Amino acid sequence: MRNFWTKRESPSPPPDAQGRSADGQIYIGWDEKEKMSAATSKWTDKPKGRGFFSGLRGFVVTTLLLVVLLYGAVYIIGLLDGFRAFLEDHLKANLDIRVKITKARLTPALNLEFEGLSTENFGRKGMPGLQIQQGKIEWTVLDETGWHLPKVRRAVLRGVGVHFAPDDYGRWEPPPLAPIGEKIADWCQFKLAAPKAEKPVRSLEKKTDDEKKTPPDVAALLRELRLEIADAKLIWFDADGNELASATKLRLAIQPIILPSRAVTHYWLRVDEVIRADGHRAHDIRVEFFDLGDQKVMLELRADWIGLKPAPPPAPPPAATNAPVFIP
Repeated sequence: MRNFWTKRESPSPPPDAQGRSADGQIYIGWDEKEKMSAATSKWTDKPKGRGFFSGLRGFVVTTLLLVVLLYGAVYIIGLLDGFRAFLEDHLKANLDIRVKITKARLTPALNLEFEGLSTENFGRKGMPGLQIQQGKIEWTVLDETGWHLPKVRRAVLRGVGVHFAPDDYGRWEPPPLAPIGEKIADWCQFKLAAPKAEKPVRSLEKKTDDEKKTPPDVAALLRELRLEIADAKLIWFDADGNELASATKLRLAIQPIILPSRAVTHYWLRVDEVIRADGHRAHDIRVEFFDLGDQKVMLELRADWIGLKPAPPPAPPPAATNAPVFIP
């Protein structure tokens, strides 16, 4: 406002009751000036400090923005070609298996999907190897036990091929998958003799760093992992590259169950055909049981076994002849 009623150098007639002077200008008195100052004080006062809920709202919004940015960054990284190389290095470091992966990506739920996983020697007769045509791995941070760090919750593998072969120290290779192969051979009711060691097992002090490595505990992982395998084929070779046994069109489902008193694992196995080198052959193998740790509750166990192949007839003895013998 301007033209407040203040002291002037030249005197002027006082305003009337409406604040209008003789020269036609309107003057505002001190009481009106105080009222206007009070009315406009809310625009001129300093803002008060924020409350608790205002600060909490800002923290939540900031956290959500950071989570969204982190999710987008991880999802984009999962679509890059370098992510596939990272997975190959991770498997080499943790499972001691050198593999190549054709395709790998993360889904919007940040689960892993891959195609064309295989080792270098897969398909060569008598050589250990692994192949997985399609696979999906799901993660979780919350399960029956509560919140925890991200871990594998479920794995679905299709078109699996595993070739087992002995190494020089009498162990089955690939080492991380050897316990699974032994369990499946046991469930299919055929035993494989332990490989013969071509080299003596050296003491721990003389072993190299690679020999001192402890293979991952796959059996412990299976007790916590929901595993589904479809259309699998397993082959065991001896040291000479001859086929000892094979299991074709194998389907396996492992389901861990968390109970208040103990952990229970449900196993379900189907194998279309098992062939052994000694002639034993089985069809339609069905195995289902609950593993309680100290005992097993069998639900189904059946197989159509065919006995040994008949031995070939002995060769007839050479016929006796009375023909004269000519001596030169």
